[in-house]
Amino acid sequence: MKFAIVDIETTGGNAERSRITEIAIYIYDRAQGKVVDEFQTLVNPMRSIPQKITELTGISNETVFEAPTFDETLAEQIDQFTKDCVFVAHNVNFDYNFIRASFKRLGKKYQRKKLCTVRLSRKLLPGKRSYSLGKLCASEDIDISNRHRAAGDARATVELFEKLLQADDNQLIEKSLNPLSLEALLPPHIQKSDFLALPEEQGIYYFKDKNQKIIYIGKAKNIKKRVHSHFSGNSNTGSKSYFINKLYHIDFQLIQNKLLVDIIEATEIKKHWPPYNRSMKRFSLNFGIFSFEDRKGYIRLNIGKCGKYDKPLSSFRTESEAKSMLKEVVYEYDLCPRLAGLQPLSSGKCNYIETVDCKGACEGMESPLEYNSRVQQAIEKSLQNNKTFVIADKIESNSKQAVVYVEKGRYKGYGLLPKEIEVNDIEQIKPHLHTAYDDQDMSNLIHAYLKSNKEKVIYL
Repeated sequence: MKFAIVDIETTGGNAERSRITEIAIYIYDRAQGKVVDEFQTLVNPMRSIPQKITELTGISNETVFEAPTFDETLAEQIDQFTKDCVFVAHNVNFDYNFIRASFKRLGKKYQRKKLCTVRLSRKLLPGKRSYSLGKLCASEDIDISNRHRAAGDARATVELFEKLLQADDNQLIEKSLNPLSLEALLPPHIQKSDFLALPEEQGIYYFKDKNQKIIYIGKAKNIKKRVHSHFSGNSNTGSKSYFINKLYHIDFQLIQNKLLVDIIEATEIKKHWPPYNRSMKRFSLNFGIFSFEDRKGYIRLNIGKCGKYDKPLSSFRTESEAKSMLKEVVYEYDLCPRLAGLQPLSSGKCNYIETVDCKGACEGMESPLEYNSRVQQAIEKSLQNNKTFVIADKIESNSKQAVVYVEKGRYKGYGLLPKEIEVNDIEQIKPHLHTAYDDQDMSNLIHAYLKSNKEKVIYL
């Protein structure tokens, strides 16, 4: 069996956006117990090399100026040189994904069996304080000359791989080549047993770094399947490129209720502020329906973006949702479309006069007193989020029921109650509630759920 032991240098950490600047490959023949061939070259990335990369590797724009680009000639050389070999690297998915992405940009495929010397070292050389290439080699008395250059790091990986071959009394390397082993799929620092312990049920999962700090939180109908999807497939997004090497532990909690999954995920993100989550951390300008009184004394309605401290009558994720709600209110309460902001205030009759029972407030045919009474009804009954209610949903597989409590339009918390507790008894509910953040995100989650689950709402 032959192994292509590879190391690359790049302009950055993302295989889709960054490019290779240097590559070194050593072909190791296990039968002969030695390196039988080698290939190395600088690569012109056809883009500027960041200064911090130059400081780390010594590879500058001038260094690669006359080097070949990653074209079809270089791709053919690499393809032939590694043919019938197992692709080996320290944190193999990094090097492999960069090379595969480079082939893909040329309209070509690159596929090899893979081995990761980080994962192998964790099992065959246990107990190390660190499994980074530099510290691991130092602990094994492997000298790395020309550190952070492809040839130097690849040559050190060859020596490390030889030690792994010698320590492999139980044919772990051969077993790892079986796709069902998951060894080529999982990130370098994740224990296979942690992944296998994940349930195929609904809930929240947590990615943690080596210090058990949460770096990402996600939700899933099937936790194991969703976590698997983070590591599989052909994508190499920024989050996948950067957090995978910081991922050491996976934890989870099972949540059987759909609404609670959404709420608990949002609550946990706001509580722990994981660096690789984007949703629920960034304040977004939602759209709101506002009211004001004009110079003639008519109460007007309009749609606008909500500032961080604005208090609209109702808020929506999109302008179209707000407009749809406003149209419903105009029809239901016989309001004027012009005074409700659905058409410009221009001369002439209201364009909606044929389809909406506009009573002429826009032209002074109806007094402010008469018109405003209907607007106030619309605000109080349909627009203003001032209702107190409980969302209750039974969980059939156990003796609990999931509840969410909203008081005068303000989200107060969620909880799991014994089924015998009456959900319309607030004093019995409150001791079981987990208080949580009340903001636009929570409001949007709750009201989106209400649209399709009205039968589960109990107004108090």
